[in-house]
Amino acid sequence: MEFDLHTHTSQGSACSRMVIEDLVQAACEKKLDGVCITDHDYCWDERELAKLMRASGIQVYGGVELSTAFGEILIYGVHQSLLHLRDNLPKLVQLVRDLGGVMIAAHPLRSDFLFSTLTREERGLDPINLEEIGRRPLFSFVHTFEVCNGRSSWQEIRAARQLSLLLNKKGTGGSDAHSKLSVGSCVTIFEEPVQNEAHLITQLRQGCFKAKKKEESRNVLGM
Repeated sequence: MEFDLHTHTSQGSACSRMVIEDLVQAACEKKLDGVCITDHDYCWDERELAKLMRASGIQVYGGVELSTAFGEILIYGVHQSLLHLRDNLPKLVQLVRDLGGVMIAAHPLRSDFLFSTLTREERGLDPINLEEIGRRPLFSFVHTFEVCNGRSSWQEIRAARQLSLLLNKKGTGGSDAHSKLSVGSCVTIFEEPVQNEAHLITQLRQGCFKAKKKEESRNVLGM
């Protein structure tokens, strides 16, 4: 089953250009089985999402993209504000665990790929070292991390996949869509048919999934 695990709406993310109804419609048009709405530091009402699920025929769940001192983290299975814990990751991890949720680092290499290799050299920056990146505290707090993000370059995606092998973690995929056009550009494919939100989280915890970027280039797939 194909899910887009990382999307944004204008109701919850000022940077997005689509309302939630357009997001769900785009997911249906692109034949997705489900979508998770992960607005910035914003929790959707489960009852409203349940109405959209019944009306659309696809699974619609709410998560959150929480901004923390260690980077942005996608959190699923928690339906309450977490802003008070954004600077206390040990307590955040404990609460998410207690509530049966899961934490996934969003595009964890984005800041490392703001500049090309040439530009990094021109700015006097060190070459990207994945072993060093893998020792960052962020990766000890989260269950796994995104390897396919619709707003990432193929170089960033390739490096994220290499890092997933280095850390022995299966990475997820999500479009990070802020417009209808981008919905479904990267997805997470689950091994078992997702029965409900709890089952989705169980598969994320157990690694029963793989990430996919639609229409990937041979360079990305062949790394």
